[in-house]
Amino acid sequence: MRKGSASVPETTSYRQSPLAPLGLAGQAASGLNGAGIGVAEPDFRVLLDLRVELDKQPGAQDAVEKVLGLRLPETANTATGNAERHALWLGPNEWQIVIHDSRPEAGREWTAKLREALQGIFCAVVDVSNAQAILRVTGPAAREVLERAVPLDMHAGKFQPGEVKQTVFGRHCGVTLHLLDDAPTFDIYCRRSFAEYVHAYLKDCARGACEDFAVLEG
Repeated sequence: MRKGSASVPETTSYRQSPLAPLGLAGQAASGLNGAGIGVAEPDFRVLLDLRVELDKQPGAQDAVEKVLGLRLPETANTATGNAERHALWLGPNEWQIVIHDSRPEAGREWTAKLREALQGIFCAVVDVSNAQAILRVTGPAAREVLERAVPLDMHAGKFQPGEVKQTVFGRHCGVTLHLLDDAPTFDIYCRRSFAEYVHAYLKDCARGACEDFAVLEG
């Protein structure tokens, strides 16, 4: 065997969205076009799990705000944010940070920024972007369709924009629902491995609840 240093070939990073196997991109429309509900898979997002005891770690809120431009919601089952970023309340000491940044290195960079800002504060910041999937559901029949999938009261008086609810979807899938607006538009967060199941279950629930089911651009 000839001795010497072997060169390591460069590797390219390929990313595939959770619903890519369904080939939805070729079916996507720009609008509902009369459909009662539309489902889209948004572009890649950065999803960070942040855990910190705000009442015991003074300065944590200000540190987060300095990096993200938003404060963590302290009211249960609510969200704060803007068009580019959101913080979803998941528990007394836990939040999911959602950042609209599709760059491959974005998760690593935002994790580092938050960790640096929170240096000296007892907390945990973990990038869970590749473990989660997001499905966006919108349209006049969205509440009725979702009510068939989750054991929640989806009435407008019970689930309002800016609220977040964690529940069971279908038979066994845990999800987080975030209501964005009055359209209504919901973002559904689930484990990546359940994304196709959630999409298929939504289609089943839409039958009989609305005229048509549209696949929308992300």
